[in-house]
Amino acid sequence: MDATFDPLPLGWPIDHAVPPLSEPLENLEAAAEHALAHPLSSLPIMDLCGPGSRVTVVAAIAGRARDAANAAMMPRLMHELEAAGVRERDIVILIPNALHRPSTAVEKRRGLGEAVAGRYTVVDHDPTNLTELDDLGTFQGVPLLVNYRAVEADLLIAVDVVEPHYYAGYSGGNKTVSIGCAGEATLNEVRTTRFLDDVALHPADSPDNLAMRVEQEIGRRAGLKFVLNAVIDVDSRITAIGAGSPNAVHDALLTCARRSFQVDVPRSDYNIIVAGNGGSRNRTLYHASRAAVAIGLTPHQVLMNGGVIILPVHCEIDRHVDAREQQFYEALSSANDMDTVLAQLSERGIRSGEQRAYMLAQTMMAHKYHVIAVGADCADLVNDCGLIAARSMLEAASLAETIVGRSPRVLMLPHAAHFIPVSRWQPQPESPATQPDDDIYIRSIISDN
Repeated sequence: MDATFDPLPLGWPIDHAVPPLSEPLENLEAAAEHALAHPLSSLPIMDLCGPGSRVTVVAAIAGRARDAANAAMMPRLMHELEAAGVRERDIVILIPNALHRPSTAVEKRRGLGEAVAGRYTVVDHDPTNLTELDDLGTFQGVPLLVNYRAVEADLLIAVDVVEPHYYAGYSGGNKTVSIGCAGEATLNEVRTTRFLDDVALHPADSPDNLAMRVEQEIGRRAGLKFVLNAVIDVDSRITAIGAGSPNAVHDALLTCARRSFQVDVPRSDYNIIVAGNGGSRNRTLYHASRAAVAIGLTPHQVLMNGGVIILPVHCEIDRHVDAREQQFYEALSSANDMDTVLAQLSERGIRSGEQRAYMLAQTMMAHKYHVIAVGADCADLVNDCGLIAARSMLEAASLAETIVGRSPRVLMLPHAAHFIPVSRWQPQPESPATQPDDDIYIRSIISDN
């Protein structure tokens, strides 16, 4: 039996984080058309470009949510540019890969739509190719290197979704260009410890942190004038579309995004969180660890210090591991404990993928969290990474009880990398714990795993 379908012990007080009710837009084409016709703090596309204008559209793809949003928005945006008189040969679609691998032809067609991908010039951003980077100076000690196709365009547009992000609070806005199209030196600097240690760094928030200030400055210097952003829920349904200046659109869509991703829970003193991964196909330890980091970084802590995060994972022995994932494993397995992980990465610098290892160690040390990864096929890898391995949910439950005691208070949190639990309840020591139903199974929140 798959470990993720094992029953949890009867008698545990368990709360289920219920996904927020969302109202997807019924007519996506009409919503995109309306957003483009009524831009926020910006002139419409028609007044920003015309015949002879060179336009670069930075379009984030790869991922079910982004692909669904792009399929609705990109054709309408291209129609607006065409109506403004921009020639097809003057439009470049730039894929903001940051330090990720280049996109495949299949991913381009899926993320942009067959008609768009087949008609326009589509280029992958390469952060390591210095000949393609413009130097925009420095800001807060960060070298600002950005793809020349973005910087030198007469009109720069970004298309993306707004969803929780580690340090940007939410993606979208300036981030699509300032991170997605930045050079390697820029990306290396923004994941140094002075950024990752920022106390104002929270997912699903809009903090005034250093990362946000750098992103906004890069967007300003690169000339990002217009964005087309969508809010999607965890089922990849579009709930809002906005267009206009990056900051105005981002701010306007945050209210809708919070409704989609902030989950009210009845308590703030849970001993255990079972962190589901929703319907994601990426269930390796690397991808699952994102949920643990999000739980530790949320501004509304609901897991008690010393608590346990249970991560259902899946690892195939012969599965290809990309460089980011491999470096994540190496950073954890090369240290004896999480304190050493932090010390080693702080001393020698952080490579791609290792920022996840640093943030995982950081949140575990700050809150004294214990992470149990459940997966019969990767116990050795989990142990090597300094986490606790369990081959089934029942084994994980038994291990968790040795840490937090019997009859712990448990939160079942689906889509844990995106759902941000919020509790307005204050613990009352005198109040007895509420007893659960007798038949509660983990399948109820992570059946897609």
